[in-house]
Amino acid sequence: MNIKLNNRKGIIALVTFLLVIVVILILVFVKPFGSNTRDRVIALLKGKPGRLQVKEGELQKLKNADLAAKYFEEHAGEEAVKKKDRKMLLQMLQYADSLGLNATDYHQKYLIDYNKNNSIANSNYESYEIENEVVFADAALSFLFDVVYGRDIQQIEFNGVDMEIDSARVSGALKKLLDKRDWHEVLDELEPKIAEYQFLKDHLNKMRHFVEAHPSIDSSVASLVDRNATVTKLQALGAIDENVKADSVTIGSFISGIKKFQLMMSVDTTGVLDKNGYALLNFPLAHRIEQVKTSLNYWRWTNRLKEKEFIFVNLPATTLRIVNRDSESDVQMRVIVGKPGTRTPSFTSYISKVITYPYWTVPYSIATKEILPKLRKSIAYLEEQNMQVLDKKGKVVDPRSVNWNAVQPRNFPYTLRQSTGCDNALGVMKFDLNNPYSIYLHDTNRRDLFGNKSRFMSHGCVRVEEPFTLAQYVLGATVDTNYLNQCLKTEKPKEFKLEKHFPVLMLYLTADVTSSGTLRFYKDIYGYEKELAKAS
Repeated sequence: MNIKLNNRKGIIALVTFLLVIVVILILVFVKPFGSNTRDRVIALLKGKPGRLQVKEGELQKLKNADLAAKYFEEHAGEEAVKKKDRKMLLQMLQYADSLGLNATDYHQKYLIDYNKNNSIANSNYESYEIENEVVFADAALSFLFDVVYGRDIQQIEFNGVDMEIDSARVSGALKKLLDKRDWHEVLDELEPKIAEYQFLKDHLNKMRHFVEAHPSIDSSVASLVDRNATVTKLQALGAIDENVKADSVTIGSFISGIKKFQLMMSVDTTGVLDKNGYALLNFPLAHRIEQVKTSLNYWRWTNRLKEKEFIFVNLPATTLRIVNRDSESDVQMRVIVGKPGTRTPSFTSYISKVITYPYWTVPYSIATKEILPKLRKSIAYLEEQNMQVLDKKGKVVDPRSVNWNAVQPRNFPYTLRQSTGCDNALGVMKFDLNNPYSIYLHDTNRRDLFGNKSRFMSHGCVRVEEPFTLAQYVLGATVDTNYLNQCLKTEKPKEFKLEKHFPVLMLYLTADVTSSGTLRFYKDIYGYEKELAKAS
């Protein structure tokens, strides 16, 4: 009897054990519900999943799993994105194109399908409700992040400044949006307030709306014989009033429109279109819109900077301006940047110090490729250029004691240094930047070159038109211009360290605006856009 009882207890224990195993397997491999499901999804998000299953047979790639995980943790045990709010979020995401962002980047197609079909009985979505909530949150959070901080910029080759990204600000924006149900107000708070950004956004939407109203505009060809097509394209760019019928535009308005267009394209404003002018006018407007969208993203990206004030060098425009997020700055000037063969890289950095009466230490490539051949012809070149020869220990060497014909570029043992003074290639002022390219801002001994329309002339460094103005601004002190204008040839360099970090952004915008809000397009001088087009 005891044996049977023991056997029965053993069987019960075995069955209980097997049931526990089955329950564990169900919890592990079968979709749980309720709070367990939320815990499972949060754990999954923390693992940074590449894709999330949202219905049978379909996966969605998450754009920002980290941000979504934090948001769901903040809303543990509750619905983070309620069903009643999802249609509103979809409306907001479809507004992305108006801000120069692409709605397709935020799960657009899937969310539209979900919104259309999720209420159908026995739909594929029912068993994956929490996953779809995650996708809506991921779409909204990623979009809001891009609105305030912009998307990553591939063309920036080196980042030497501090970034300050506040993910809590993005999560807070979504919570406010869902509480107040006014996404327009939230977007207005997040977008940059910089005037250039606002001008670019206005131009973008005018062009977008015109192209939407004239869908075949890129298939038409502006030409000398088709005046209406020419007028329509000028209207699309804002050079002629878009409300006037093409065949009603007067000769005076037509010529004025051509001049505005030529100014916009940074070419001579003759009022007459030549072969190159028509080529610029027939350049696809869809691509012009993409250029403006790219520039808008650059301006949003500047919100990542820790500092509110920064120097902004637009390389294709060969211009420099000081930007303050909280106020307007009237400091802007022309610059000279690298030739296409020795292009100025796109990077960010801090000005570490300002040097007056700097030496110019000739870069190795220039010394060996350009100056060495001249020295072999005439040693007098060094004296003409006020240059010294230094050995590896930094001691001055008599250039006449060197057999320059025997010196080879591959093992060049000397450093060439140009002495101080107004004849120095750096002029009388240099702004040191921390970067791996030995690129910096500086004065020049050829200030007359700033009058050139094309200012791609340097070996990579950036020559500034008004170095004294720039120095006074970044140093926060008056610069002794009388002392600097004396062009003292024997003066020793003096260093002035900045009291605060001053960021410098060397960026590449082929579309930008002037201080008055005029839209300008610039030649893709370094071919970056062509490189990106090939890669995509």
